[in-house]
Amino acid sequence: MKNNFLQEFVEKARNNPKTAFIYTEGFRSNKVSFQEFLSDVYKMNGYLQKKLTGNNVLIFSYPYSYLFFVGIFSCVFLGKNLVIIDSFSDRNKTRKMLELAEVTDILTDRITSKLTFLLPGKNKTINLSHFYNSGSFETARESSSIITFTSGTTGIPKVIKRNIDFLESQITLIRNNADIRNDDITYGLLPMYSLLSVLMNNTCFISKRINDCEKYGVTMLLAPIKKIRKIKKPVQSIKRTFLGGAILYKKETQEILSKLPNAEITYVYGASEGAVIYKTSLKNYAANPFTFDSAANGIAVTIMNPDKNGAGEIVISGETVIGENHTHNTGDYGKVVDGKLLLLGRKKYSCGEKSFYNYEYDEYLRKENPEMKDGFSFYFENSVNVAYCGKVKEETGVIYHRFRKLPYDLKHKTKLDYGKVIEKIKK
Repeated sequence: MKNNFLQEFVEKARNNPKTAFIYTEGFRSNKVSFQEFLSDVYKMNGYLQKKLTGNNVLIFSYPYSYLFFVGIFSCVFLGKNLVIIDSFSDRNKTRKMLELAEVTDILTDRITSKLTFLLPGKNKTINLSHFYNSGSFETARESSSIITFTSGTTGIPKVIKRNIDFLESQITLIRNNADIRNDDITYGLLPMYSLLSVLMNNTCFISKRINDCEKYGVTMLLAPIKKIRKIKKPVQSIKRTFLGGAILYKKETQEILSKLPNAEITYVYGASEGAVIYKTSLKNYAANPFTFDSAANGIAVTIMNPDKNGAGEIVISGETVIGENHTHNTGDYGKVVDGKLLLLGRKKYSCGEKSFYNYEYDEYLRKENPEMKDGFSFYFENSVNVAYCGKVKEETGVIYHRFRKLPYDLKHKTKLDYGKVIEKIKK
C-alpha cells in the first residue's frame, strides 16, 4: 500500500462495523458499514479493472449516490484520474470540460445510465450498478489525481488538477477549520466534503432531500450555499455548518440563519485553488457584511497593487495552494484591515480609480430596490452596468440590462455568469 491516504482509509475501514453511509433510495433508507464499504470498493476495483479503457474517468452521477463514492475510491485504488463536473446543464461548456480533461471513460449509476444522451461526445460508458458480482482487487497502484473545474463566471471553466497527496493536504485544511467531531453524522453535498467525512471515520448521509437531515439526525452540514437556500423549513438537528463558495448578501445571510436556528455556522471565503482562505461566523458576517475575521492556518494573504482606498487583488500563498510556487491570484478585490479581510468585488468587474467595487454596489442595489428579484453590477467599457430581474429604480450614470432569467455559474448557481451577460449585451 503506497499511499498514506489509502492506507489510513483501509486501516480505519477494515472490520469496522460503524455505519459509513446512510443513503436514501426513493422513500427507503440504507445503511452501509465501513467494512461493507471497503468490500464494495474492492469489488468495484475488480469490475473497473476489466472495463476501463483509459486513465481519465468522469463520474456521471447527480445527485451524488452511494455508488459515486464507491467509484471514487475504486479509481483512486486503480491509479486513475477522476474527473468531477458539478453541472451538465450547459452542453457547450460540458463538451469543453470533457475535452480539457481528456476524458476516456464515463461511469454512470442506475439513474444516470439512462441520461447519457445529455452528454456530448462518444466516450465509453460503464454502469457502476453492475459491479456487485465482480471479483475483488485489493492492491493500490500509483497515486491518481482528481480533476475539477472553476465556476467559469468570467469565461470557460479552468481545470484544477490535484494529485491525491495534495488533495489530502487540502482536506486536512478543511478539517482544521470545519469543527467536525467524532460522533457527527455529516451531510456533504460536495465530493470533497463527503470524502473528508469518510476519511475522518464519520457517518456520511447521502440524500437529494436536504430536509431529510432532521429525520436521520444529521448534526454537521457541509453544503453549498445554493442547496442550503433550498431548505423548506428550519432544520433543528444541525449543530454546526460549514459553507462557502459564493458571496452572500444581507438578505441571503438572514435567510440561512433562519433555516439553521441551532447551528454555529462557519462561513468561508475560499477558491478552487486554495480551499479555505479566510473564515468567520455567519452571525458576525451578518453584522459586518463582506468581512471575514480570521485567516486559515497555513495561508498567507497579500493585497497586490492597492488603490487609493487600500483595495487590490487578493493573492494567496501556502503549501496547500495550487499555482506556480504555491501562489494564486484570486481575481478578487479586497483589503485587510486589523487582520480582517474585507471582500469588495471581482477585479475584472470593479474599478479602483472610481472607487467602484461590484459586491459593495450589489448590496446597495438590493437595498434600494426591494422589487428587484435579483441583480448584479459590473464595470464594463468604462461604465457601471447592472443586470437584473424584476423592477429597479434607474440612476443616472448606470446602464441597466433587464433579463427575464439571469444566467448563473454552473458550479455554485448563485454567482452571475458575467461572461454570458456581456455576450448578450454586445449583440
